[in-house]
Amino acid sequence: MRVHQNLKPVVKNVEHLVDILMSDSMYLCKPLYNCIAGGLETGNIRGLKKSKRAPLESLVTISYEAHFRLELSLALSSQGYRHQYTAPAMSARAKSFEQLLSQVKSDRENHAETAWKSRKLLHLGNESPTTQPTQRESEGFSDEAGDDPLQGGMASISSEYF
Repeated sequence: MRVHQNLKPVVKNVEHLVDILMSDSMYLCKPLYNCIAGGLETGNIRGLKKSKRAPLESLVTISYEAHFRLELSLALSSQGYRHQYTAPAMSARAKSFEQLLSQVKSDRENHAETAWKSRKLLHLGNESPTTQPTQRESEGFSDEAGDDPLQGGMASISSEYF
């Protein structure tokens, strides 16, 4: 696997990309932040609708972003990656997810505003920023057990990440 040419000025190799995705400073990697936010805005991911240019934190929740970043990093870990459904493997993924939740929250608190300002400058004049509710809120999702598998007692994740 190779790093796309748009990321090469900042990302050295795939391992470096995984390190950035799993860190609390992904928002500082301008090309990657722009790529992820732009990708989520397209609406080509299940559960999301096409939206105008917006800050990443207004597009998805902390838990959605953490899951997205974890799945990307796992997929980049090896060619043809597939989840293992053994108890140890599932436990390791759950622990990685819980750790990444705090990383994403920290990243948003410390770098979201800077990342959004940089992204706006890249596209100055094309669109104005939006203050729409998150996709999750606008689509009427609730946190009842039937809608969210994490609420069924399978994970103990604080509500501050939702």
